[in-house]
Amino acid sequence: MAFIRSIVPLNDWRLFVEMETGSVVVVDVSRKLDTARYGDLRDRELFRSVVTDGDVISWDHGRVTVTARELMDVVFCDVDSLTNE
Repeated sequence: MAFIRSIVPLNDWRLFVEMETGSVVVVDVSRKLDTARYGDLRDRELFRSVVTDGDVISWDHGRVTVTARELMDVVFCDVDSLTNE
């Protein structure tokens, strides 16, 4: 079963993600751009090329890939950082 129905790149390195459950989340990946895993996404054109097969989010035919679970880890890390500030 797929987890992600659709994904749309937004400004400021955010992703609008619609889940198969109907829930939506906006994921801010800007805090991850200084990491080896997400660093290539600083290229705006590359970032805007995001696609999903429902389970994996990818850019540039797999140059950067993130599973739905890993994406949710980014969301939960952001929530944790907000509650600890």
